[in-house]
Amino acid sequence: MSTTDSAATAGPSCSTEAYKAIEKAAAGRRCLYVPSVLEHAAELLTALWATGEKHNVSPDEWAWMTDLAGGTLDVVARQYGKTPDPERTHEQVSALRAHLIAALTSKEIGLAARLGGPRVGVIVDRGPDTPPGGFHGDADIEVRIYSDGGWDFAFAQQGASVMSIVAPASEAGASQVAEIIRAFVRGELGNVFRR
Repeated sequence: MSTTDSAATAGPSCSTEAYKAIEKAAAGRRCLYVPSVLEHAAELLTALWATGEKHNVSPDEWAWMTDLAGGTLDVVARQYGKTPDPERTHEQVSALRAHLIAALTSKEIGLAARLGGPRVGVIVDRGPDTPPGGFHGDADIEVRIYSDGGWDFAFAQQGASVMSIVAPASEAGASQVAEIIRAFVRGELGNVFRR
């Protein structure tokens, strides 16, 4: 399994300004990010800014030439995404789906979720405030993790748009994915598929 979950356990060592810059960059992307990934990117951005300052380049000066926060987020997010060769076994993918179901159905999250089948992800029942989706607007949500990639979700309907969730492929990552799915099901994120 991937080792990119280490940022979540080490605790953030980033500046507030860097975290805000990363959040702003994330808002403009066509995927969702869990907090540990945002912290990981903010830690790197903090370090890049510190290196720049050693060379008399202030954080504000980076904006003249590049979107350093956006580039930093993209570089970090790549570590959690598609890999050229499968890096997870079927057993590891199954364990991650089981962790996701446990997190979704926990007392803290409180959603109804079940395994959708061998080639299908985890199916999560929609709630009364879930944005409409599917042919009749009443489709449940499907969440997947791949052997050669990361997490994503969509309405459980053929041909539905897919939204990536940048998160570690770990038990902690599954818990953070469950938090995002809860927010989506409860309508707190709006319809992210229409960004």
